[in-house]
Amino acid sequence: MKKLTAGAMAAVVVAGLFAVPALAQLNPFTRAGFDLTEQDVVLLQESAQKLYIDESVPVGTVETWSNAESGNTGSVQLVGAFEHKGLPCRRLQHDIKIKDVADPFRYIIDRCKIPSGEWKLL
Repeated sequence: MKKLTAGAMAAVVVAGLFAVPALAQLNPFTRAGFDLTEQDVVLLQESAQKLYIDESVPVGTVETWSNAESGNTGSVQLVGAFEHKGLPCRRLQHDIKIKDVADPFRYIIDRCKIPSGEWKLL
């Protein structure tokens, strides 16, 4: 299983979560066989949101996504719930299988809910 560096992981999340319309221009996955389409990122986001928006979702819950057009698939698992500086936080493990790439990619993201109600990256 390939792991992304912290910097690459942050770039992935920023590009994927905050710049989806500009993904074609900012897609950090266009290297080393890790190529997600804009639709892949949307599907990944939708799966992940199910696990952190509803704070009653139990740790261990898994959501999956699949894009028939790109052939890419993935899963997101809620692997932890914790507090950081008084904020409720969730740890999500993303496993992404790129079509025609033998090993899946894995990265772990922590998100915390700020007072405005938004979930931000830790």
